[in-house]
Amino acid sequence: MNLDGWLDYIANQHQNAIDMGLGRTEEMVRRLRLSEPAPKVVTVAGTNGKGSTVTALESLLLQAGWGVFSTLSPHVVRFNERLRLNGAELADEDICAAFAAIEQVRQQAPVVPLTYFEFSALAALWCARHSGADVVLLEIGLGGRLDAFNVIDADVAVITSIGLDHEKFLGTTREAIGAEKAGILRSGQRVVLGEDMPNSVLARCQELDIKPLCAGVDFSIGDGSEQQTWRLHWGDEGLINLPLGNLAPSNIALAHQAALGLTQISGKQLAHTAKHAFIPGRMQQMRYRERLLVHDVSHNPAAAKFLCRQLAQRNLEPQHVLCAMLADKDHAGVYAEVAAATTGSWTLVDSQGERGFAAAKLAKSMGIEGDQAPDMTTALDRALVSTEPGDVILVFGSFNAIEQSLWLRQHDDAR
Repeated sequence: MNLDGWLDYIANQHQNAIDMGLGRTEEMVRRLRLSEPAPKVVTVAGTNGKGSTVTALESLLLQAGWGVFSTLSPHVVRFNERLRLNGAELADEDICAAFAAIEQVRQQAPVVPLTYFEFSALAALWCARHSGADVVLLEIGLGGRLDAFNVIDADVAVITSIGLDHEKFLGTTREAIGAEKAGILRSGQRVVLGEDMPNSVLARCQELDIKPLCAGVDFSIGDGSEQQTWRLHWGDEGLINLPLGNLAPSNIALAHQAALGLTQISGKQLAHTAKHAFIPGRMQQMRYRERLLVHDVSHNPAAAKFLCRQLAQRNLEPQHVLCAMLADKDHAGVYAEVAAATTGSWTLVDSQGERGFAAAKLAKSMGIEGDQAPDMTTALDRALVSTEPGDVILVFGSFNAIEQSLWLRQHDDAR
């Protein structure tokens, strides 16, 4: 069976797309002997910035000579994006081998029903275990306490940020969501926390007798001494001027503190990560028919606010905004953040899939009367008409929006 066949198969082995609980994964980890997927393990949880933090940490550790297996979720275009060994996506055949091994063991009596996310997590652990990597970086999914990866005890844990998202599963307050995210913490870990953590996270650290390293207290970022630079400061000695690249400085700072729990990191290695580390769909810039497309998967108010801050840091002012969002998001909150920081015209785009949301409904939910398009092809064509060469077009609101736009960009020659 090829990879597409396996992905279709694993999506239909459980009656629910999401079924919170660790029992099934724990049983499979026991059967497959995956409790120690690598000599060192780092878990990264949070509402926003997880993938960027994992990517920055991967870059730092690779430069320090470590073999690194990384997981990212969700993917933008290809499932392979979720599984990386030493910075390269795994091949289809490696992922298929993992699914086949899992399925063979899963079918042993009693049969274990697995969701798509549990299958994917187990495949990541299986591939990591068989890769021989020195460290595995696990991006926690929507939660923490009940995420499939939380069956693994990590040496270092990072919580990037806490905001309102996935309330149906995690709770409707930052305190409740923070408590779920803090479920990844273990006594004796090195714990790195982003700014403005709710009391529930700090209380969990206290319960476990953990003294976390906190952004804004134990380390901090600020404006650099030159344009397009920023400063990172930590401890009594660290103060370094760094280039502004694709990844947010705050996520690089978190990754740096996590890396220091495993190895020494030089200023040169930090600068290389700041300049070159890249993850699809996060402040991703590319030229398209003489315009600059900026892609970002921001899909909640906190991420939208952060997106606007990054645009300002890079002196990018969109002349046109394309937005597609899923049905269960805070549409009005996202619009308020981006509209307050941009003056360009908007086109709202239908999003696809089970949680898709029509552009007309999105306009009503946002409380605006913007242009509406049935797909990203139509939306981009309209944006090209309303902009001039050299203008900036922002595409954001969901992974679905970015996937559509990147696919069009890659297949532009055929249009």
